[in-house]
Amino acid sequence: MTFNRSFLNGSLIGLLIFLVANLIAAHLHSDCGLPALLGASACADDISRAGFPLIFLEQGGFMPRNMFNLSNLLFDIFIGIDLAFTSGFIASWREKRNIKS
Repeated sequence: MTFNRSFLNGSLIGLLIFLVANLIAAHLHSDCGLPALLGASACADDISRAGFPLIFLEQGGFMPRNMFNLSNLLFDIFIGIDLAFTSGFIASWREKRNIKS
């Protein structure tokens, strides 16, 4: 099995889509948005959450709470790698199909 340029481009696009989805999910799930997750918000008691599709980090709040779930993080990483390889194989398959036509 050889990894050609279309496979690499497809897998990078799949990985980029997954990273953008994680940033959007962190922004929407956190009380004060993405700056809350980065520690740059001016909210007094915001709760910041990270992870897509599973939340693996939750911290903050009026009564401070820190929750980190390693199994959710590992599963999210597995989903991202799987999406990258799948999109890479699809891109490679589409290129081979277009060449034969």
